[in-house]
Amino acid sequence: MHTTHTTFQLAGLRVQRLDFQPHSVSPADLLVLPHAALLNHAVPTRQAEHLAGRLAAAIALGDAGAQAVIPGIGAHREPLWPAGFIGSISHFQRTALAVAARQRASLSLVGIDGEALLDAASAQGIVDEALNPDEHATLRASGLPFALAVTLIFSAKESLFKALFPQAGDWFGFDAASVVALNAERFSLRLNYPVGPFPAGACFEAHALCSEAHLVTLVRG
Repeated sequence: MHTTHTTFQLAGLRVQRLDFQPHSVSPADLLVLPHAALLNHAVPTRQAEHLAGRLAAAIALGDAGAQAVIPGIGAHREPLWPAGFIGSISHFQRTALAVAARQRASLSLVGIDGEALLDAASAQGIVDEALNPDEHATLRASGLPFALAVTLIFSAKESLFKALFPQAGDWFGFDAASVVALNAERFSLRLNYPVGPFPAGACFEAHALCSEAHLVTLVRG
């Protein structure tokens, strides 16, 4: 599979970015995955994005000081990180993102999400699913364009899910958290009810990097 590797910094962590060509993936490329058989019946686009995400994750692990191994896949299809390390993977359009770090007291969770920037019509179509009534007020107070604010909130909740899931061990929805402060670079989320070991009211910081076409959010804690 044809890929281009670059990196960027977000929230004090180095993010690995792989831009890939979906239709360049071959069956032989997939054999580097420890769970390659699970992708036998996936469409080529899905195979490519999954492979790119796992390759980016291996690079991220090596950069963090671990063995540069490709994470396996868990019971909920989540990536399995080596003991002592945390990480997160995202992919959108033809881009895969991954971040990994050594787990420590000051950094015990991380989640990353990348999204193509929604247009106004698409943002309107998901706003009631992604936002609760209080967040509509937060959105208006931010002064950000409507579509950008909705994309940021949607993406931040995806990042929060990925950050908390390894310890929560179960699914939770967009209603689990509220964005309580919002700008284009940094904002806060608060849990509305307990999620695994995390109590209601627990707060997490999200960081964002925006361009004209897409954005990336990262939650760390």
